[in-house]
Amino acid sequence: MNLRFYQSEKLLEAHIDGKVRDIAADCIVRNEVNGWRRKHDPKEVVRAMTHDPYRKPPIIPRPFPFGEWNVYSPRPRRDKYLAPYFIPTDAEQFLPIWALDEDGGYDHATAKKVLDIGYGLHFSTSTTTVGCIRIWEEADLLWLVQHIKEQLSCGEKVRLSV
Repeated sequence: MNLRFYQSEKLLEAHIDGKVRDIAADCIVRNEVNGWRRKHDPKEVVRAMTHDPYRKPPIIPRPFPFGEWNVYSPRPRRDKYLAPYFIPTDAEQFLPIWALDEDGGYDHATAKKVLDIGYGLHFSTSTTTVGCIRIWEEADLLWLVQHIKEQLSCGEKVRLSV
């Protein structure tokens, strides 16, 4: 099974057994570029997901990184932003670490970078994500979950192109 995400078309193509299923999806991120993330509000600060659980520096989110990525077994979730499943990938990208102001909000980007991980696919009650691909319809997500599980259980790889 291969997945191909076209951000500008808001489309995720699922290629399986010679057939293609089109799934409505996007990756709308609130950040300083589009002005949707308030810089000096501590509640707006996002922390990087890293391989070190104790190192979570502040970053401003970016869309899902371009490239070819592996897709892994879907994980059940209860969080309103990730339920009912989160489909993990090995996507990663370096992002600038941000310095915080005296109130704990964003101040400025530093020259230091961090490898941000944890990108995946999911349905959400929110119209934005912090970099993941958001599947618009829960039924489409459940269809993906079923087919990804089947492919992985047969020893097949599932790949995502962005």
